Amino acid sequence: MSDTPNGGWNSANGRLPFRPPTVDEALPYSPFTSVIPFSPDIIPFPSAEPPPPPTTLTPEQQNAANAAVRRLNEDVEGSTISQQLETTLQKLQNLLRPEGLSQFQFKPVQQLPPASAGESTAAQSNGSTSQGQHLSPFASMLLDRTDVEYMRPGRQSSARQNKRRTSGGQATPQSSSRPTSHSQNSNAPHPGPPAASQHQLLPSASKSRGPTIRSGSAVLVPALPPGARPEDYRRFDSLPAHGTPAKKKERSDGGQGAPVLKTREREISQQKINELYSLVQNMSAEKGFEDSRFFQSLDTDEGTLQILGDTALSELSDAVSSVVNSGSFPIVDTSIVLRLQSLCEPLITATGQMSTDFAYMDGADFRPSVSRLQSGLKAARLVLQTMTEGSGDRRICSEDLIQRVVLLQKRILQSCITPIAESRRNNDQSALFALVSEHKSALFSVLRLCGDLSGRIASLIGKIRLSDMTLNAIESVCIDIVFSQNADKDADSAFGIQRFETFRQKAMDVVAQIFACHQEQRNSILVEILSNLERLPDKRASARQYKSAREAPIMLVSALFMRIVQAAANLSSEENKGVIPGTDSDDGSDGAMNGHGKAGLLKGQSPNHIAQKRANSAKTTAANIATILVSRAENVSKSGDKPFRNLLDLFVEDLCNVFGSPEWPAASILLESLLIIMVKTLDSIKEKGVQAADMALSTLATMGAGIMDFRARMRQVKRGLDITQSDLASKLVPMVDDALANNINSKDIIAPNGPYHIVLEGLSAYLLGPHRAHAQNDEPQLRSVSEFYATFWASSFYKAFDEGAEEYHKLAFVVELEKHVRNILLDSHWLSKEYSFRDVSDSECRLAAGIIASQQDFCRYLPNLVSHLIKNTRNQSSKVKSRAMASLTQLIDKDPNILDDRTFPILAGLVGDSSPMVRENTLSLIAKGLEKNPSIKKYCLPMIHNLTTDPANGPKKRAIKLLKDIYLMTEDRDERVTVSVALLLPVVDDDKTIAELTRQALEEVWLAPLRPSSKTSENHQKLARETRLQILIATVQRVQSRPSYLAALETFFRSLLGRTSKNAAENFAICRELVADMIEGVIGTDATAAEKAQARILQTLSIFAKVKPKLFTAEQVQLLKLYVKHLASAADLEVFQPTVIILRYVFPALSGLQDAFLEEVRDSLSRSTSKLALWAVKGNAECKRTLLDVAHCLWIISPLVKGGPGLKSGIEKLVTTVSSVVVQLEPLSIVPTQSPHQNTLAYLVLLGTFGKVCDFDKDINLFQGALAQAVQQRLQKGASQDQLRRLIAWKSTSVAALLLEIVLPFTRQAWDISVRQQALCSLGEICQQKTKLFTRADIEKAFKLPFLNADARLIRVVLTQFKDFLETAERRSESGAEIAVGEGAVHGAERLETSFTASDNDHATTHIARAFLQNIIETALGKDLGLALPATDILVSISRQGLLHPKECGAALVALSTSGHTPVAFKSSAEHLKIHLQHETMFEKEYMAAVNLAFKYQGEVFGDVRGALDTNFRPKMQLLFDALKQGSRKVLKKFCVNLLAQVDFELAELDTSETIPRPVLFARFCLENCALFDYERVDEVMNVIVSIEEIVLKHAGPAVALAIETEMPQQPANMPSATGNDGAHPDVMSGAPGTLSVPEERLRKLSSAALILHMMWEARAFLRRVFNLQGKITAKDMLKPATRMNFISGKELYDKYTTMLSALDNVDAMRKECYEFAEMINVDREHQVEDDDVSKLPVDYDTPDENERDAPVPTSGKGRKRKSSAGLGPNTPKRQRHKSSVGRSKAKRSSKTPDDSD
Repeated sequence: MSDTPNGGWNSANGRLPFRPPTVDEALPYSPFTSVIPFSPDIIPFPSAEPPPPPTTLTPEQQNAANAAVRRLNEDVEGSTISQQLETTLQKLQNLLRPEGLSQFQFKPVQQLPPASAGESTAAQSNGSTSQGQHLSPFASMLLDRTDVEYMRPGRQSSARQNKRRTSGGQATPQSSSRPTSHSQNSNAPHPGPPAASQHQLLPSASKSRGPTIRSGSAVLVPALPPGARPEDYRRFDSLPAHGTPAKKKERSDGGQGAPVLKTREREISQQKINELYSLVQNMSAEKGFEDSRFFQSLDTDEGTLQILGDTALSELSDAVSSVVNSGSFPIVDTSIVLRLQSLCEPLITATGQMSTDFAYMDGADFRPSVSRLQSGLKAARLVLQTMTEGSGDRRICSEDLIQRVVLLQKRILQSCITPIAESRRNNDQSALFALVSEHKSALFSVLRLCGDLSGRIASLIGKIRLSDMTLNAIESVCIDIVFSQNADKDADSAFGIQRFETFRQKAMDVVAQIFACHQEQRNSILVEILSNLERLPDKRASARQYKSAREAPIMLVSALFMRIVQAAANLSSEENKGVIPGTDSDDGSDGAMNGHGKAGLLKGQSPNHIAQKRANSAKTTAANIATILVSRAENVSKSGDKPFRNLLDLFVEDLCNVFGSPEWPAASILLESLLIIMVKTLDSIKEKGVQAADMALSTLATMGAGIMDFRARMRQVKRGLDITQSDLASKLVPMVDDALANNINSKDIIAPNGPYHIVLEGLSAYLLGPHRAHAQNDEPQLRSVSEFYATFWASSFYKAFDEGAEEYHKLAFVVELEKHVRNILLDSHWLSKEYSFRDVSDSECRLAAGIIASQQDFCRYLPNLVSHLIKNTRNQSSKVKSRAMASLTQLIDKDPNILDDRTFPILAGLVGDSSPMVRENTLSLIAKGLEKNPSIKKYCLPMIHNLTTDPANGPKKRAIKLLKDIYLMTEDRDERVTVSVALLLPVVDDDKTIAELTRQALEEVWLAPLRPSSKTSENHQKLARETRLQILIATVQRVQSRPSYLAALETFFRSLLGRTSKNAAENFAICRELVADMIEGVIGTDATAAEKAQARILQTLSIFAKVKPKLFTAEQVQLLKLYVKHLASAADLEVFQPTVIILRYVFPALSGLQDAFLEEVRDSLSRSTSKLALWAVKGNAECKRTLLDVAHCLWIISPLVKGGPGLKSGIEKLVTTVSSVVVQLEPLSIVPTQSPHQNTLAYLVLLGTFGKVCDFDKDINLFQGALAQAVQQRLQKGASQDQLRRLIAWKSTSVAALLLEIVLPFTRQAWDISVRQQALCSLGEICQQKTKLFTRADIEKAFKLPFLNADARLIRVVLTQFKDFLETAERRSESGAEIAVGEGAVHGAERLETSFTASDNDHATTHIARAFLQNIIETALGKDLGLALPATDILVSISRQGLLHPKECGAALVALSTSGHTPVAFKSSAEHLKIHLQHETMFEKEYMAAVNLAFKYQGEVFGDVRGALDTNFRPKMQLLFDALKQGSRKVLKKFCVNLLAQVDFELAELDTSETIPRPVLFARFCLENCALFDYERVDEVMNVIVSIEEIVLKHAGPAVALAIETEMPQQPANMPSATGNDGAHPDVMSGAPGTLSVPEERLRKLSSAALILHMMWEARAFLRRVFNLQGKITAKDMLKPATRMNFISGKELYDKYTTMLSALDNVDAMRKECYEFAEMINVDREHQVEDDDVSKLPVDYDTPDENERDAPVPTSGKGRKRKSSAGLGPNTPKRQRHKSSVGRSKAKRSSKTPDDSD
């Protein structure tokens, strides 16, 4: 030290000879430097070699370094740690790693005595560092975060410690200094053993805290407190975010991309390199010698070559592999590598020239040839290994040598691998297969070596840029491998399926690598792949051979397409050329090296532009693939010869199976592209066709199922993840829940510690396995997937934070995130270089990738996808509709939860579809949806209710079962009541199976839970009864105003308690308990608590009383007398009426009732009759019904009330009441008045009611006495005998006749209409008691008069009475037929004797039917639709009871079935169907009368004589046709023929007197029906077509055409149409010379006839098009179902006919119609020959003139004559033909009817 210039500073006073430098002065020479970028040029790495001279920094460089340190200090003092700070710390820490640097020993520094205070101050002022001086914030952070080893004094030798104590007097604490890698004052570094270096550390300070000075420059830092342990301390400037991966503390590559080897490793590596050098030199030296131990001579086409022997090749391969494994091959000298390649080249060349056609080899030659192949392939592999593992020197990658390797591989593949792979045990290559089977192991080695070559080529493509010629050769070879054929079974494959598929995957890697690195090759690769798709197997068993360790097997082409799409998002070679190193962030601190050793942005492009460009490239590639696949598959059926449809299905399934997998992120892009195409296809079905729509719907269903499977896989993986195993797992689980619920924030996806980061962390372990998880690996698949995720991470970021949105980019976290994303975009391995990756499990990686996939547009489209399927269930095409339903069923089977609040109402709307199958399938889908999501039932319950009365049984059964399930799954009372109401009407369904099914359902939900069980207590049973009672009472209340529902409810309980019921006894006991509970409910209800509750309970009890009176007891009935005592107002009817009904039905079933109770009830009821009658007169219908019940009740009770001494009996009192009414009414009938008193109407009401209920003939004597007494009382009150003359003289034995005669005068027209209405009503009611009174002439006249006068009000009354009487008679006959066999058999003989005896009821019903049938039909077919419905009911009842011959009602029923009033149409069509099935043969002629009646009915009532509805274009006679379809097919065909015969006419008899002739309108009516009927078979359609052709071409058509041609002038030949050049036809009616004058009437007749025939021909054409019957129809085709082309709507024909009828508007239009019809008859436009075709015919090809008898007749030819499919006869007269060359192309025919020979 004394030799230095400053040596004198330590000579005096024991001080150092020089001043220690300050921190700023020492900083440029310190390893703590932070110059950016950190470069070895500034501070070299420790090395055993002589170090380079230190760099002297310029002042500018020093200022830059100082500025960098200041920024670092500011960052440390700030609130957050910047990326620059973290990067600098990591780089410095990496440089300070002891194990990566050489260790040096320094001599101890001499301790100096303490300086004086002045000197100390002076020293400090001069820049010396004292113990109390603090380090800068950055230096402190670096010290705290750097692992510094401290040596306790106790670990040193005692001698050295004693020496230190002697010199310093104090023990020295542990040093805070670290070994220095380079010292300015030290000699050349010499490494020492690590163990020694740990004990050679020097103390940094004495115990007296004096400064410790080392020799040379040093940075002094404060020592730790005495006894402190640095390992117990750690500095935290800011806490890292939860779950964020930690920055790397150590970088094994020194930040330079190459591993830093330790000394021993370097020695071993150098030794292996030397061995390789020696071996290559030795081989090169012996090359050319004949006795060389390394080479052998081989004769080839190019002469004798010296090639490496197998042993030498093996030694050379081992030597190269040894160097490669040590990681030192890149530093091998280029000349050695080139010499090594030259050694291998002859062997590669020779192998490429040898014969490899094994098909012609015998067993002796086979083994040597295979051995030679193995050697050549090993040499080629060795050459490629040197290229891929070597340095970046382009010389080692010789293009010529690479081409030789490619040609070798191509030759082996084409002549060896492919023939062997395609050989089979039983094909023409069976000999080769047998030969190969004997030498499998050797060939397996050849296959494996070829695969190794492909892998090396893939890596080489990623390293260097090859020429297009080389790339094309590689591409061709690899694509041939991908699409080469292999066996379906492993036993039939020479190589084995899995081995060959592994080999194929290597070729796929090469294709994907070319696609990724060479953008100019992408189009050609896609075209080549897509053009070879036909070579792929399309069977599921043999197609999916690409197997992954963690994914389901898929097709290799599916994997290839996904690899291609992923590669499209990678950094291409063109982009690599544009990378500018070192131009990254503003401060230059965030630069990152990419996988090719380059960093920064592409010149002139922003990160956003780069990300969007790559993402768009991937999407465009996916769209191209999807478009080509779909275009080839959309018009090919699955049963076709081409495999594209099957391949598309397999491809979509593969994509769905791997959707959400970390390995295949491109699946979502491809699926999205396919989805877009499918949706567009469905939006343009008319252009694409039904077949394409079917494919689209099927594909959408597969996609939807794939999304559901993906979500299920996510849930399954999440369930298998233990959130306690790591912080990462606990973070992912809630994110998965949010993602599945679509509640995740999109910014959480792109966060630095979000799913993208997690996937990139775990990707290497997921793809390569845990053993290679943390290795730097450039494996093509890993790199491709990583760059794909990086691209879409950046793309998602810039979409979330728009690049132009300044408010976002001012946020610190956005700026930090942008730097993060930018670096990853430019280098997908940046994360692994900058961060210490966490151990991400496969499950965590899958969940993270799944979260990303769940936010893709494809996955989010599921609700819209379901909507598309639901929308297409309404499509007109049956095929599309059925496919949509099947697809929807597939999705709902997989996950019913897809039916949410938005989609379910749309689906529920399908229950109103016209197709019964669609309605039934819809209910099935609804049922599945309700299983998982019962809340959606609110959308469908009303619709399901409507289906319980569906015309088809299938939907009806499904609706009943579904309603039962809904009832059982819900606890809501209102919903259960709604279901109960819906199940009532099917109880009385005509189909017994439907009725029985409904009864079982109601019994199961109502009574089954109430059956006694040992497991339930009495309290539970009572509670269950109370619950059921509430539902039952609410149900009755809801249907109270709907008689049909009440009747159905009564029918249900009647069947439940009937003898045929299986559980009749149990049901009776349950119902009896229910009745008892309801009685208690009525009595126990508080007076203030809703009187309505009592009314509802009593209404329910009244139903039980009607059904089974024995359910009640006498005690219970006596409790109800309170509710009939007080009837103060009409409001009391709610309680009064049901009570009376109960008493009416229960009293006859009870015995032993007390007389006082009966009298009390009778008295209360008697007092209510007058009030009820008056209220009924005022229009209260309920009062009239209640009065009827009261009359019944009085008629039952009166005989039971016995009179006593001085007391009248009950019957006497009743007779007295009626007699009094008769006496009061009789004087009023003498003088009619237009303003009657209400009492008159009330008396009529009372007489009618009691006359209907009571049969007083049995008590005639009592009635006569009571009447006489009443007359006397009336006389005493002032009435004259003249007024009561009839009553005084009455001596008849029929009370009913008396009542009739009293009421009859009030029906005269002199009375007010209200009196007449009530009188007719009372008349009908009295006649219902004594039905023979209907046959009286005066009664018949009274009932006929309203029809004669057309008085609608009175007709309504008459129809009501007839309807009530006929329904009563019908019920009577039905109940008689239902008598049980048990007791009925006892009196069977008596019943048989009386069964053939006609009763008064039979006479009355028959009389009404015969006498009033015409009036009833006229009313039903009349304009008053309010009267039409009851008239139809009467007509249906007459037909149902068989009162008249079916023919008499049939025509009217058919006409009524065309009514626009739906109830009328349905009721009449249902009855017509029954009589048709019973008497279809006798209805053939009647149907034509029915059609004419329907035509008249439509015109008079609805004012529309069209045959189809103008709303949906359905034929009006469709219900008639539906009935015919259920009968004999022969009758149906006959009906169609007869219907068209109605259109046929004789020209002379055609009536054209009306403005639009009736025959024309009637023809249109019939033809529109015929053309729009829903035919089931082709023969039915052809029957109509043939019938039309018969009429047009044989019957009326030729006659009309002949009349037009003979009576009207011929159309000029130069006129192409019926009009002249100016738009008007020459006046042919003006009598001009040379023309024939046609009278207007005659022209009108001809044009009308032509119009009818023209419409028939249009109907024929429409039928042929709509049922696709354009070609030849064979006998086999006749039996096929008729398939309607639903894109051809009936509106087309409807509008066509509307336009055609304008032909009768004026003379010109009529002439035009005539000429057009004549041309239509003469020219067959369907087989018209164009001019070009005519010119090609032979010269003599012409229709012969009639005079040319001997002229040959051509046997074929189009356009010459029309040929009917019916066969035409020769009966039509012919006119003379005129030959003309003009208009030849119109193909005129010689006559209206072709010859038989034609």
